[in-house]
Amino acid sequence: MRLPVVSQKRSSAGFQSAMSAREGGYGIDYKKIWSPDVEKLMSIIPKRYWDDFHLTLMTINRDIPAHTDTEIITTINFYLDAGGDDIDTIFFEPLVDKPKTFQIENQIDGYIFDKSELKEVGRFRAKPMECWTLDVKKIHSVEGNVTRVRKAVTLGTFVHNYDAVVEMFKETGCLPS
Repeated sequence: MRLPVVSQKRSSAGFQSAMSAREGGYGIDYKKIWSPDVEKLMSIIPKRYWDDFHLTLMTINRDIPAHTDTEIITTINFYLDAGGDDIDTIFFEPLVDKPKTFQIENQIDGYIFDKSELKEVGRFRAKPMECWTLDVKKIHSVEGNVTRVRKAVTLGTFVHNYDAVVEMFKETGCLPS
């Protein structure tokens, strides 16, 4: 699917990560956005679920440590710019029963993990105009030579897990059954 042009609007629901604010503007930033073509983006999921998803612009301007997201369960990322030629999203599983974690100021149910206690279980390298769906309750990081701001339009949900979102893609014909 070709991505529509997206207009950015800041709203009270937009936020900047505490890491970003604390480190002088480096990290992840999410902003609620509006698009005149929102229906084109949302068409990958059945219309009855649209209210369960929110549209944001995610920007990343540095490596992001191994973490789980706060509140969001699953995200659909439409990559506009990968941020460099060798940047990977890497997924991990713990090597120990209770890995060391900590939280930054804005994390409610997400954590940052000590990478020495994790093993890599998968990775992908997004390219511009690709769409990737992530289970962001799984431990993941963003690593590589960040030379530009990584940008993605995201459809995030607090309601539906990864498997349910995959079933939605099958229902709309975006994935074969």
